[in-house]
Amino acid sequence: MPTAAPDRPRLADRLFFRITQPHNLARILRWAWLISLMMLVFGYLIIYFRISDYLNI
Repeated sequence: MPTAAPDRPRLADRLFFRITQPHNLARILRWAWLISLMMLVFGYLIIYFRISDYLNI
């Protein structure tokens, strides 16, 4: 019955280790910042177009 070596990291451990590398964290942070900025802009656009009928601009 084959068994894995106890010190060999599993797939989830290797994935977590790769994600927590500094350059990967910087990439994740950059994309999270861009997505949140786009959501903010789209939110303001939706608010503006919803209330633009009531504003006499």
